[in-house]
Amino acid sequence: MITLTQLDGAHLITMDDGKVNALNKEKLDALVAALAECAGDQAPVAIRGRSGIFSAGFDLKGFAAGPETATAQLQAGKDAILAILRHPAPVITLCEGHAYPMGAFLMLAADKAIGTRGDFVTGMNESAIGMALPIYPMILGAARLGPHGRKAVATSEMFAPDAAREAGYFDRVVEPNEVDSALTEELAHMKGLNAGAFNANKAAMNRQLIDDIEASPLPDFG
Repeated sequence: MITLTQLDGAHLITMDDGKVNALNKEKLDALVAALAECAGDQAPVAIRGRSGIFSAGFDLKGFAAGPETATAQLQAGKDAILAILRHPAPVITLCEGHAYPMGAFLMLAADKAIGTRGDFVTGMNESAIGMALPIYPMILGAARLGPHGRKAVATSEMFAPDAAREAGYFDRVVEPNEVDSALTEELAHMKGLNAGAFNANKAAMNRQLIDDIEASPLPDFG
């Protein structure tokens, strides 16, 4: 489901389970492992989902499997967000479809998030499906979303691609036929940055956010 390939001086992590990329502990741990494997050369990383859907969010079967599995799945999501925020090189997320909550969290954690136009939605829909979000995506959303996006967390408003950019989920939205050229352009820009300066500036900018997320408790499923 998680594959790592090289892409002209950069790394490409692809998430594709052949279905809707529902993220459980195993898949999230594999994403964190792939990021760790990329860290050594400080080359930019792109995380790309399936055509039509970046991720349907957390695997709901994990939450139904009992407190231990549910807690482990949420911790894995937290670890994935922290891995992106801490990664020493630029991380780009590329969404060519829907991005439901955990997928949306990965967009918010990235250094650059690209979306594509189409009949897609992005956001956090927990109020609509009867779930309360853990604290860590609330912290991430408060830091990265604009006012409309922050209010929409409680109301479960989901955003079409250009509206998702205005809300803060994406930094850039392109046409479907521009996806590969947009990714190439963004990676070229990232490769032109001074690696040491980027790492220092990203670490300084994200330090408080990382500390706050690390300190946030997980829900008590007991």
